[in-house]
Amino acid sequence: LQESEVPHTVRAIARCGAGTNNVPVARMTELGIPVFNTPGANANAVKELVLAGMLLGSRRVVDGINHMTSLGEQGLAKERVEKDKALFGGREIKGKTLAVIGLGHIGASTARDAEHLGMKVVGYDPGLS
Repeated sequence: LQESEVPHTVRAIARCGAGTNNVPVARMTELGIPVFNTPGANANAVKELVLAGMLLGSRRVVDGINHMTSLGEQGLAKERVEKDKALFGGREIKGKTLAVIGLGHIGASTARDAEHLGMKVVGYDPGLS
């Protein structure tokens, strides 16, 4: 956010998320415009995307979709689907170890849910260690 992008009618700036690194806080303070953030407000959404990425990657879902799309374009999908599905079984995440670096709202929530999925979790946060 640049100062030139801030209309003179602005009375406050609120940023969804933990940081304000993309807002010129010092200049806004000089102009009398308070800057707020909302730490943790999007933590659940981010955690869900992290978990979805782990599941998609471990089970090779995207690879399977791309493979079947390619076979469909070649007209081979029906005859190859049963044979080829074994190529994309992937691995279960249960019993695997997840390292979480940063144990704020997102990291702690991700760690809790990973444990509920049967993962071993180790964590590090320089602010806590």
